[in-house]
Amino acid sequence: MLLDQGEDRPVGNPVQELEFRDFNEFIESTGLAETKTSGRSFTWTNGHTYSKIDRALINAEWMLAMPHLEVWIMDPHCSDHSPLSIALEENEDCSPKPFKFLNHLAEHDDFIKLINEAWEGPEEQNSIRSIWQKLKRVKQAMKVLNNNEYNVVGDQIKVCRQRLTDLQEQMRDPGQDEALVADVKEMKMQLEKWLGVEESIMRQKSRVKWLKLGDANTAYFFASMKNRCSQNKIRRLIKCNGNTVQTRKDIEEEVTGFYQQLLGSLANELPAISQLS
Repeated sequence: MLLDQGEDRPVGNPVQELEFRDFNEFIESTGLAETKTSGRSFTWTNGHTYSKIDRALINAEWMLAMPHLEVWIMDPHCSDHSPLSIALEENEDCSPKPFKFLNHLAEHDDFIKLINEAWEGPEEQNSIRSIWQKLKRVKQAMKVLNNNEYNVVGDQIKVCRQRLTDLQEQMRDPGQDEALVADVKEMKMQLEKWLGVEESIMRQKSRVKWLKLGDANTAYFFASMKNRCSQNKIRRLIKCNGNTVQTRKDIEEEVTGFYQQLLGSLANELPAISQLS
């Protein structure tokens, strides 16, 4: 649901379902998505009631063409509405991404075997550190499985489609050899398998739950994934003194400093961040 009864108007008359039901249905039917916002939490106020009634919506084409998009809710000044400023990021951060477990890995025939082998390894007396090491071995095993079996899903789909096309060109007339019929059947199963893997990846990354299954949705899943990655990215932080930090180095130093101050001496006893990633 795009509009939220509690978050969009926490003070004042509660938002009624009739006020946003048609709008939410329109957003879902047209495949639009709301962009990430920063700055003020609400876009309209009369000094007593605060409400978020102004939004920036984008479609799949925008998500693909301009994935690094952010909307800054500015101060209203003389108006009761806050203007929305759209910021576009030109240079994409190419730093290594953390590993994320994807559901299709669990469908591999050797999944349980690999998990057991990774988990049953040398242990330390420190139970917490032992669990941490087990989880790291499991993560590494999943990374290897993903790189070896699923790293080129798009290429596998192209190969299967081309082979299926070649085989079907040989079966335009009746009375074909049974071996050729079996090859076509096997290639169809392989194509369906890789299409299912691709759609599972896109669906999980985009977290779009309300679309029906089908190849036609893959493009929208990919666009939603790009939009979600853009929303999860931290582009600026507002410090307690009101100053804003925007560069990656300044953001890293601010986050690290905050947790070092929060954890105090305990921070020195924890494994380094680079070891946990």
